[in-house]
Amino acid sequence: MRAFPVLLLLGLAGAAMAAGDRLVFADGLWRRGLHAQAAAEYEALLKEKPEGDAAADIRFRLAECYEAMGQNDRARALYKEAAEGSEGERRFAAQLRLAAAFLEAGQPKEAQPLLEALATGKASQSLRDAAAYRLGVCYEALGRGKDAATLYRLLADKGGDYAAFARLRLADGLGKEGKTKEALALCDALLADAAAKDRHTAAGTLAFGLAYGAQDFAAAAAYARKLGAKPLGEAGLLLPAAWAAAKAGSPADARAWLAAEKLRSPTPTEDRLWLEGNVAAALGDDLGACTAYERILSEFPEGKRAAGAAEAMLALRAKAGDPKAFLGHAARVARWLTPEARLTLTPFMLDAAVQVRDRKAAAEAAALLADKGEPRQAAEAAYRLAWLLREMGDPAAAGEAWLAAAERWPDTPTAGRAAYAAAYAFRQANLPDRADAALRLALASGDAAVVPDALLLKARGQLAENDAAGAATTLDEYLTRFPEGPAAAEAAYLRGLVFFNAKDFAAAEARLGQALAFGQTEGKGPAPLPHARRTDAALRRAQSLHALGRGDEAAALLQPLLGLKDAKALDPAYLRWLADFRLERKEWAEAEAAAKTLAARAKVPADRVLAQTLLGRAAEGQGQAATALAAYEAALAAAQEPTAHDAVAALGVGRLRAAEGAHDKAREAFALAADRADAATAEGRALRAQALTGQAVACAALGLQDEALRADMALIIFFDDATQVPAAFRRAIANLEAQGRTNEAKTLRDEFAQRYPKEKTP
Repeated sequence: MRAFPVLLLLGLAGAAMAAGDRLVFADGLWRRGLHAQAAAEYEALLKEKPEGDAAADIRFRLAECYEAMGQNDRARALYKEAAEGSEGERRFAAQLRLAAAFLEAGQPKEAQPLLEALATGKASQSLRDAAAYRLGVCYEALGRGKDAATLYRLLADKGGDYAAFARLRLADGLGKEGKTKEALALCDALLADAAAKDRHTAAGTLAFGLAYGAQDFAAAAAYARKLGAKPLGEAGLLLPAAWAAAKAGSPADARAWLAAEKLRSPTPTEDRLWLEGNVAAALGDDLGACTAYERILSEFPEGKRAAGAAEAMLALRAKAGDPKAFLGHAARVARWLTPEARLTLTPFMLDAAVQVRDRKAAAEAAALLADKGEPRQAAEAAYRLAWLLREMGDPAAAGEAWLAAAERWPDTPTAGRAAYAAAYAFRQANLPDRADAALRLALASGDAAVVPDALLLKARGQLAENDAAGAATTLDEYLTRFPEGPAAAEAAYLRGLVFFNAKDFAAAEARLGQALAFGQTEGKGPAPLPHARRTDAALRRAQSLHALGRGDEAAALLQPLLGLKDAKALDPAYLRWLADFRLERKEWAEAEAAAKTLAARAKVPADRVLAQTLLGRAAEGQGQAATALAAYEAALAAAQEPTAHDAVAALGVGRLRAAEGAHDKAREAFALAADRADAATAEGRALRAQALTGQAVACAALGLQDEALRADMALIIFFDDATQVPAAFRRAIANLEAQGRTNEAKTLRDEFAQRYPKEKTP
């Protein structure tokens, strides 16, 4: 069967109906939003010239259809006819719709008298409220904001159908006046009002816009969460919501809003990609941000965001730590960069060029900054370029570049530093005259961070030229002006050398002592002398003390040398201490090196025993059990007669044998350690206690209960160690219990409880 068009079917259905049914049919079409079809029915009914209320109702409905169809002139004409042809509430309703139509058409002056008459007339309260609300809208359009606000406040205060609408208009007005706090308070009240639930979306949308506009991103993000994805999407606010969430530190929300926007509109826009990049950057996702910016450049190369995307992408690439790749990206997107962006990014380009030693690119970047940048920026660029020249092995060219920068921009923070760097480079290039010229500029700069170094460099140059008197004057100036300067220790050391060479030993000892006394605390204060300098200073000071007849002080002075790295020239006695010191600090490799040096130079059995014992401790500390055991056993074999180091070596053997399960050999070693430990010293007593503990454990493992008990009882009787003795009690009690000697075990328990009341009694 052939299908008839819908309009034809509707026409046929209408033609067959009575007039009353046709009005019901037209109203049904109107309610379902079929305004064109409903209008046709209403027009047909009006041609039949109905009278009274029916005619007014038809005109009213037809006017609404025209309004919905965008035929505003025809709608206003019918509203006017409906108003003139009606009485009472129908007349007032038609007048209200006519006024509303004028407002929609942007004709507030025509709407004003109608609304003022309705708002104060005899219409029903609901119509008067509706008119008052629209009158407020009318006043706003006419620039009478205060009058509009007065009406809105009246409606809001008395409640009713238009209270929520009025509060929204008040909030919007306050926001436009810049009174964001008051506007948000009204929005919050609306959102909390269950009776205004139908206005919650509008209130939330307005509140979000106000908070976002005020850059209160935390509040904006909170309002976005209350609204949800659908209202945000309908209002076109998903992207701003994502940005607000990112700025507010809510990455999950930011990603959610972006995902919702992508679902709503799968095809990316330039603005969305821009925001994706910004959000990713705000979340620390530099790769994601760069990907978004790159898409803008590839998909919207002529778009309004291309220049910004190129600049933002390069700024992120600059942080990536790959200078070569950064320079490649910069060359690729150069065409998009504005002159301002290029100047902003040039310091990064210079830095990258310096890192990859691209002299040409660095020179171009430095030249641009020198030409277009601020003096401070330009001076810094010239400084970096000179540094590159020095790194490339051309100190003379670097010196000239630094000196030129200092002379061209004398008032910038880098001027003094550049002059000093020039002097240093000229010294390297063996150009003393140019170095002196640069030093004069550095000293004249008054830069407190540069002048001390410049004085020291000047003094070194004078010493190199055998100008002892000039060096003495320069060093005295340093120490007078900068007694706590960064290189005060070095200055005092050099001044001491001048005195020493002049055989003024009293002055030399004082200055060298000052040099040795400097030491930084938490990175502050003068830097201490390096190891080689410190060794030399201490030896020369000791020589000065000896020359002055102060031998005891000279001997004591050598003690600090033990901590130095250069140990090969030290006497065996100092090597012993140095190895012990490294072992205490668990610096196993350094201890091993010192011990090997001692072993190579040892001339007496005691030194050989000590060296092997130290090697064993270093190897054990590094987990090298086999090496350690061999060293300890070599130490015991080297002892032609008992030495002070035997107990340590025997303990090491016992520990390692016990660890490998050779308890019989461990027992023998621990017994030897206990025998060789010097009970007259605290260190010897501690060693003996360790030996007894090891002996007790080894005997127990071998089933030698009485011997184990004897070792534990020796610990209990002769020692009071808080760790080893309680453990000995526990082993002895368990031992006695195992042998059925319960009374003796009880006696030990009582003693344990008395000696260690805070410990749990076994």
